[in-house]
Amino acid sequence: MKIFKLALGMAAALMLASCNINELPEYDDSNAFVAFTSSSVNVGEEEGSTEVEVLLTSIGGIETTVNFEVVPAETAGAVEGTHYTIEGSKTLKFTKDAPTQRIKLNIVDNETFDGNVKFNINLTDANGVQLGASKTCTVTIQDNEHPLLFILGTYVSKAPLVSAFSSRGQWDAHEITIERDPDDISKVWISNLEPYFATAGLKAPTYNYFYGIVNEEKTEIRIPCSQETGYVDSDGIGISLYGFEDPTADSEPMQSGNIIMKIQDDGKTLLIENAFGVCMTSDLQGGWYNIVLGPATFTKK
Repeated sequence: MKIFKLALGMAAALMLASCNINELPEYDDSNAFVAFTSSSVNVGEEEGSTEVEVLLTSIGGIETTVNFEVVPAETAGAVEGTHYTIEGSKTLKFTKDAPTQRIKLNIVDNETFDGNVKFNINLTDANGVQLGASKTCTVTIQDNEHPLLFILGTYVSKAPLVSAFSSRGQWDAHEITIERDPDDISKVWISNLEPYFATAGLKAPTYNYFYGIVNEEKTEIRIPCSQETGYVDSDGIGISLYGFEDPTADSEPMQSGNIIMKIQDDGKTLLIENAFGVCMTSDLQGGWYNIVLGPATFTKK
């Protein structure tokens, strides 16, 4: 009887131990999975080729094969053979020593403008392993015949600055970038146009993107005023981008209209004649923070 009670007690102890909620789960290669290392890839049409990585995650390392299929995107779909070709088989072979495989793509430069095109690569038919969350990768081929290609890139200016408290200075190597819009061929995105301003008493960098529309003649970029920076001042008032006629005379910001950036020398230089910068607005009254005094000439690097 004592032996029975002892055995019963030991069994109960083992049951309690096995139900310990703090016990770490155990993993083995039944949990192995394959997935793309990135869910999206951008490649320039002029680059010629690119690789898309697929990773097998396992404990001890196993051998398996995984197939993939290529499907054009629903909009602006790329066509295999016209925009790209795939090098090799559509079956990936993983081993313990080679847990990463690469899908090799050859990009076709068709020398015609047809905009950015996209296609999806889907992992399928995983043998003995699971498909991870990133089982689809979207590849975007950026057209190098873009009509605004001549102004895309990085520009530098040394325009004078008026700070929030009327102190003056000059930025050294104030760099901006002009980037294409993925959908609208007349729209560009300008980063770092107003790189520094005070917010809540703290001087902090901002790299907000402001958009601009290029006119049909491709002679100027019209940057709409009142675009928000995403920052607010210490009173919770939003800070936005504006143009100014004469900020030194405390003129009000342009509530509508555009900051005009003129395109000169076939895109080698960009010129903003009037002052521009960021300020707060409350009841259509502007209290400005930092303003770049015109004229500001940006030279392409």
